[in-house]
Amino acid sequence: MDLKNHIINASFKIGFTQCRIGSLAHLSQAQHHLEKWINLGLAGKMDYLKRNPQLRTNPQLLFPQAKSVILLSANYYTKPNLRPLGYYGKVANYATGLDYHQVLPNKVKLLVEQIKMVDPRIENYQCVTDSTPLYEIPLGIRHGLGFKGKNSLIIAPLLKGSYNFSVELFTNIELEPDTVYNGTCGKCFACGTNCPTLAISTETGIDSNKCISYLTIENKEAIPLTLRPKIKNWVFGCDICQEICPYNQKQYETSFPEFKPESGIGHYLNLMEILKIKTNQEFLAKFRHTAISRAKRTGLIRNSLTVMGNILANFDNVEYIDSVNLEQGLDGLYQFTLNENTPMLIEHSAWALSKHPYGLNYLTKIYDQSSDPGSKKIIKSYLLNQ
Repeated sequence: MDLKNHIINASFKIGFTQCRIGSLAHLSQAQHHLEKWINLGLAGKMDYLKRNPQLRTNPQLLFPQAKSVILLSANYYTKPNLRPLGYYGKVANYATGLDYHQVLPNKVKLLVEQIKMVDPRIENYQCVTDSTPLYEIPLGIRHGLGFKGKNSLIIAPLLKGSYNFSVELFTNIELEPDTVYNGTCGKCFACGTNCPTLAISTETGIDSNKCISYLTIENKEAIPLTLRPKIKNWVFGCDICQEICPYNQKQYETSFPEFKPESGIGHYLNLMEILKIKTNQEFLAKFRHTAISRAKRTGLIRNSLTVMGNILANFDNVEYIDSVNLEQGLDGLYQFTLNENTPMLIEHSAWALSKHPYGLNYLTKIYDQSSDPGSKKIIKSYLLNQ
């Protein structure tokens, strides 16, 4: 068996869903599209994406010693269970288990060991998984990991869908690169028509400023008022464009136990418990080994407050929350607002309370009891708008 086939077979035995070989040639067309997307303002506040597109799209500049790159994908999908009773927010599928940044490099080390058994030349290798300024999606598409869907995700061949992580192994061994896979979404635009915020365009791609995943993870500011109701119950990330995609309708579950919900935080987070996290240390102790840590304490609490507001706004239609839970939810927001000193979080909490008629009584109590002028100003603005 030649080295390339050995690498592919070894990767499958480890649990990777796909393995392709790539070249280090400049992704010139991808650079053009990236610069256009950035210039249209669609990257939001993700300034790290705006830095040096030339480097981001040129693997050889990033890894001068490399001669080839082994492109791998790993399925992370697990079927969500029924939503628990009470105040819970939904977590994007990729974040339900352990953090892929910690898991995938260890899987790649196993592959390196397998390669060394037949070819000891491999050295100076480097593993990359969303951790280096590398434009990974067009690199994977150029060499057959899949085609680019209208939701900007890689959709893998043979109905393997888009619930896949990408990881790259740059190596000093020269291997024959694979070619592009010709796939298409056809006339389907289910991802775009079902996106609550209309963040997907067939012409320009994803508008990060509207994308729920961006708003709840990368965004460090307040969620715009007009978009909060459209967040629905997504407390971290969003999978709507994947859930609706025809290529994902027969999805199989991951073979990596690390990505299963029981290894991490699961498909849902208890919002009332999130509001009780008082320090960054407490937050990290709970979420350090999961992708949730990306949002940081302030971001996750902001998201939780947004989802609680959406639950309260639709309380009469939410059958699994009874009158006792209504009081518990309102009281939880009341206690949180009284004890919080971050203006953004106070504003999100006041907004959430204002979504239910009974919440106005709690806002009045907070206004009367608060001694902070800034907090009183925020609360007063919601009371005056009712």
